[in-house]
Amino acid sequence: MNQLVKVILTGTLILCFLSMPSLFYRVSNYVLFVGFVGLAYDAYRRKDQVDLNIFAILFLLYNPFFIVPLPHFIWLIVNTAVVIGMILNILFAEDNPYEDFPNKDDQ
Repeated sequence: MNQLVKVILTGTLILCFLSMPSLFYRVSNYVLFVGFVGLAYDAYRRKDQVDLNIFAILFLLYNPFFIVPLPHFIWLIVNTAVVIGMILNILFAEDNPYEDFPNKDDQ
């Protein structure tokens, strides 16, 4: 499920490079915010501190309520870096990161 969320977020960021109506950018901020909050929560449950820190920074950066005022050129650089990072995360992610955790039935 996380891989699907990562692909959707990466696709949304790639679409942000195109000339879209301003409503798309507003909606994409909400989609990115919710997606990165979900990924950060999942990283917290897996006790993966590196992913948690990265996704927490990203959901704060793409926060639709308190927008970070960066120039358009800087946003292009940030979006490019995030797209590259997300693609690498998708390619090199574990198949099942939950297999090391004990189930409720095992206790």
